[in-house]
Amino acid sequence: MTREFGSDFGRSRFVPPAAVVREGTDGTVEDIMRRAAASGRETAVRGAGRSCNTQTLSPGTVLHNARGDAEPRLAAGGRLVEVPSGITWYELETWLNRHGRANPVLPSFLGLTVGGTLSVGGFGLGSIRSGLQADQVREIELVDGTGRVLRCSGEENTELFRFALGGLGQVGFLRKAVLRTVPYRDAARVSRIEHAGLSDLVAFMPRIAAEPGVSGYFGMYDRTSWYAQVSWAADASPEPPEQSVPDYPLRLHDEVGRHLSPLLQGETHTNLWADYVLDEAGLHTFAATLEPLLDASPLTDTLVSLYFLVIERPAPAAPFVFAPVLDAPVLYGVGVFASAPRSDDRAVSATRRVQRRLLETCAEAGGRPYLYGAHDLDADLLKRFYGAPALHRLEELRAELSLTHFNRRAFGGVRPPAVQDPSGTAPL
Repeated sequence: MTREFGSDFGRSRFVPPAAVVREGTDGTVEDIMRRAAASGRETAVRGAGRSCNTQTLSPGTVLHNARGDAEPRLAAGGRLVEVPSGITWYELETWLNRHGRANPVLPSFLGLTVGGTLSVGGFGLGSIRSGLQADQVREIELVDGTGRVLRCSGEENTELFRFALGGLGQVGFLRKAVLRTVPYRDAARVSRIEHAGLSDLVAFMPRIAAEPGVSGYFGMYDRTSWYAQVSWAADASPEPPEQSVPDYPLRLHDEVGRHLSPLLQGETHTNLWADYVLDEAGLHTFAATLEPLLDASPLTDTLVSLYFLVIERPAPAAPFVFAPVLDAPVLYGVGVFASAPRSDDRAVSATRRVQRRLLETCAEAGGRPYLYGAHDLDADLLKRFYGAPALHRLEELRAELSLTHFNRRAFGGVRPPAVQDPSGTAPL
């Protein structure tokens, strides 16, 4: 057990927990949260453990949230579904499909828990029309450090709603979510579009964003080719011709799972995965920095793939405080996924330096990182990405909710600095 819960997908550190607890087995979540806060012991929540920067590790208590026995419940005539946070997207999607419904936005790999992806925002193929997975949330249920259960939505406890979704569990344990659903389509019309390289793919993304017949999109560089896969609405007339793919999200999940299997199952590599979200101008700035790095060490050896998404959020969109969202009509996601042998310190260190350079470029371009990733954040970058007032308010909320020792590693272990008053002598 210690080995299983002492590392995450990133495998950059081994932090064995003193205890692993589970809802039901070790009491209710309310009991577990009360005991954790009273003990003063650091506590982290872990679902599938797919973070890359020790965000779900703790030398104290790990609250294991994966729930294979979780059961969704349809509401509002099937337009909504109430979901326990420990269920995976694969389990939820297959359950919804059996009931004639589907998720509007799904990640390409579905072996992630609902609570885990909502806690960082969540993106996927459908983001080109439906935004974040967090944008599909109508209500959440949080449990704070006193064991109190808080219902949060756009109308109730709205501040906590905005801090919780995308904030990596820093304002409470996300126990349930009520999500929007859409009618299930048993097949998708999919086109594959080849690209000549990064510049060609990046130039294509704004054009595909403006195409009204597109219902899904991702771009990819897999070390052998540059391409995009576009899915189309039922009444669209796509060019180039498309093929019909049954259960497209599930097929894609299987394909990605096979591709990632060595990294998911093995323990030999450190996985330095990171995603960045930018507006159109920022996308071009970021690509200009990234392109020469692709033909140089260490990425020539350590890069696994690049992954691209287009994100158009529904209006009105909630102003989530720490999710990778910007004030722009269309956003662009770039994932830089690298992996190096754990024994090769030089390759790991060099890849970290590249990711740090890309993170700084993201900040300079007005973008934001996706918080699950292997980002080398510091106090200055936190302020540049989120602003001192938001960071200060986060620490206030954590104190008010008895959560000062809960999910402390959401920013990779960095905590926001105290905000000084104008005299520079005391925290505000």
